[in-house]
Amino acid sequence: MNDDQPANNATTASRGRLMRVGRSLAASTARGLATGAGTAAGTWVVWWITHH
Repeated sequence: MNDDQPANNATTASRGRLMRVGRSLAASTARGLATGAGTAAGTWVVWWITHH
C-alpha cells in the first residue's frame, strides 16, 4: 500500500499542475480574444467616423 503513495502523489501533483496551466492558458486566450474584439471594434468606430 505504501508503494502506491508516491506515485499517486506525483499523479495528483502533475494533474494539478496541468489544470493550473490549462486555466492560465484559458484566461490568457480569453483576454487575447477580448483585446482583439476591442481593437476590432475600436478600428471599426474610427473607420466609421472618418468615412462619414
